[in-house]
Amino acid sequence: MAAEEPGAVTGLQFFIFGQPVKMSPSPEIHNTGFAKSGFPHNYSRFDTPTIEGVLQRLHEDDCGGGSVTIPHKEAILAKLDTLSDAAAAIGAVNTVTKGEGGKLHGDNTDWLGIKNQLQDRLRARVGKASDAAAESPEGVQQLVCLICGAGGTARAAAYALKQMEASRVLIYNRTTVRAEALAGEFGFEVCSDFAALGSLEELHIVVNTLPGASEFVLPDPTILQRCRPVVLEAAYIPRRTAFVAQALAAGCEIIEGIEMLFEQGCAQCEIWTKLPAPRSAIAAELLRALFTPGSNHPAFLRMEPYDQLPGALQRESGSSAMDDGK
Repeated sequence: MAAEEPGAVTGLQFFIFGQPVKMSPSPEIHNTGFAKSGFPHNYSRFDTPTIEGVLQRLHEDDCGGGSVTIPHKEAILAKLDTLSDAAAAIGAVNTVTKGEGGKLHGDNTDWLGIKNQLQDRLRARVGKASDAAAESPEGVQQLVCLICGAGGTARAAAYALKQMEASRVLIYNRTTVRAEALAGEFGFEVCSDFAALGSLEELHIVVNTLPGASEFVLPDPTILQRCRPVVLEAAYIPRRTAFVAQALAAGCEIIEGIEMLFEQGCAQCEIWTKLPAPRSAIAAELLRALFTPGSNHPAFLRMEPYDQLPGALQRESGSSAMDDGK
């Protein structure tokens, strides 16, 4: 199985399950991770609109597991044999591992993709601050946050912010009843009217989990201009969503969807290999596949501007020669 030592297993098939997944860069993440870690597994896309299609492929003998994305993250929950504590608390699964006897275990690494990237940026922001009193580590711990959306990724964001001990989290969703349910579950607040944001003295983090094609923006960008929060955009197709464009124009620091995908993918890699993810090699492969002129990757045309590379991928790709040596 996938948990055994390299060289002791037959190559297994892993997939990104969802619809649509034709532009997913997950194969670049995981085929690099498997190869660099010495595993003979293969990872590819499996486009299916039904949860039955996902389960049928998972139960085939040659399948070791896979990633789960829209529209199956919540639907698959009840179909699995066991769940991690995080997946159970979030109520959504993005990682499935087949264990002994064909048992299926569900986990969620989306929250780690969100939490780890946010913490990296917040630490960097504190380190660069010239006024330690205004932006001390103690002050940053009193996080005021906004989540846009109430689906599976928003649930992961809520869990991540809970683990970060955010002091106040507001949740906006176009369907208010879903925002109310999520806020009630995690002890957060509903933002039913964006005008209420004007009363906030601080806003440190905004996590947008609404679909990239939704063209979502804040009706009034003043809160972004005044507070300059770190903005995490979960969507990566298109790379520059309407909300990212709005946040950039307001001077906000952006965590791109592809950076979150990289982070949660590295966590998945470690679940399946039980080894540290070769982060440098994975980041380098994503940069090659998605930003190299002439690339034939299906997502390449949605990655503009090509001369402004994702900062986290740049840093990771040159961060450790040891990773490349695996």
